[in-house]
Amino acid sequence: MNIGQRIQQAREKSGMSQTRLAELLGVTRSACSQWESGSGTSPRRERLEQVAQLLSVNYEWLATGRGLMRGRGSRLVRDGMLAPEEQELLSAFGQLPSGARRALIDFLRALG
Repeated sequence: MNIGQRIQQAREKSGMSQTRLAELLGVTRSACSQWESGSGTSPRRERLEQVAQLLSVNYEWLATGRGLMRGRGSRLVRDGMLAPEEQELLSAFGQLPSGARRALIDFLRALG
């Protein structure tokens, strides 16, 4: 199974459309379609990390096919399963550069 097939499998298992995934990532639906296509482009590492997070799958599995698709305690992200505020937060988080995402996580942990 190639990376495009794993993205498609994870997206379909989560019940998410290409359009919704694209909205949450801040990309076009055609970008998602290209990733899933056998002859299309693959997302860069930062974007693939965002895809893994939004679809609640392990990044290593998504990137390489090794390991488990989902770890214990993973939460499926489906239209309607998350509150609008949670979807907005995930969308905004997904658009941040990786360094800013790490800083935000550290900040939130410090609050807790």
